[in-house]
Amino acid sequence: WSIRRELWENRSIYIAPLATAAVYLLGFLISLIWLPHTVRALTALDPAHQRIKLAELYAHAAMLIMLTAFLVGIFYSLDALHSERRDRSILFWKSLPVSDLTAVLAKAGIPLVVLPLLVCAITVTLQFVMWLLSSAVLQWSGVGAATLWTRLPVFEMVLVSLYGTAVLALWHAPLYMWMLLVSGWARRA
Repeated sequence: WSIRRELWENRSIYIAPLATAAVYLLGFLISLIWLPHTVRALTALDPAHQRIKLAELYAHAAMLIMLTAFLVGIFYSLDALHSERRDRSILFWKSLPVSDLTAVLAKAGIPLVVLPLLVCAITVTLQFVMWLLSSAVLQWSGVGAATLWTRLPVFEMVLVSLYGTAVLALWHAPLYMWMLLVSGWARRA
């Protein structure tokens, strides 16, 4: 319930990555105009370079969403404990039978667990939608989606997304914890 409360109070945790994914998908929809020409040009390359070129757009989407999540995690961590003291809502939450440890663990769990899982789900969903749209455009244009289906490492992209999200969450953990400490210690914004 403490984590649910954090999600209720801080809607940017899920709105910012979703908005980033929507903007990227809009740009991807515009770029689909040139996709048949690009796939035709890729047939001149060797298979390894074809895989790299086809996966670039998908990797850029994942990196952009992860960067957004990193920024959301930073701003959330800096504001998490300070905002409750500033608006005095901490007095209400202290009156409930929830320990301080539970409240702090819930606040630490948002950038370390919830945000990475949310980012991974959004990234995989966005990449799947991009893959389906690309396949539809290639089939409709007469090029055929065989190149996309055989050369694009879809399963590997999902595994890399899971692995990358977990590594980034652990890598940024000291930074998030430091910012939570500063948020709890700071007298002023």
